[in-house]
Amino acid sequence: MKRLIAAAAALLLIMPALAAAQEVDHQYRDEGYLFIGQGTYPFNSGLYGVGHIGGGGGVLLFKGVSVESELGAMGRPGWGVGLFSVDPSFRLLPSASKSKVVPFVDAGYTRAFGNNTYTFSENLFNFGGGIHYWPFKRLGMRLEFRDYVDHGRVVSSHYPALRVGLAIR
Repeated sequence: MKRLIAAAAALLLIMPALAAAQEVDHQYRDEGYLFIGQGTYPFNSGLYGVGHIGGGGGVLLFKGVSVESELGAMGRPGWGVGLFSVDPSFRLLPSASKSKVVPFVDAGYTRAFGNNTYTFSENLFNFGGGIHYWPFKRLGMRLEFRDYVDHGRVVSSHYPALRVGLAIR
């Protein structure tokens, strides 16, 4: 019992020193996000609005370059597809910068899946960009434009979406 009390006392004495040793300019290596958005779907020479919802995360590799993956769904009630994406992303400002606004661009591969993939190819390309706004140390907003490109059997189609979300690091 004496050892347990001594270990607890030592831990209580060391904790403030460890907290004070944290760097002010900490560079975050990973972050996650949840989003909701609105996009369009081309059909019979017209555009139809579709909802977009999902989440993902990324890991910083070096100097603003990160790898992200996300899982989401795009569609209307009773019609839609799941989307899984893997993207390299580039932050235009380092995560250790004092700026609360961090712009980014990304592009990569998307796999469509679900019951309605007959309207899509299963393999898509995506690209986009946006900003992270960090009003708090670990919690922020993500505003993004993303376009999914389907190089289909007959024609190429675009499925653009404007998304807003919550970012966590």
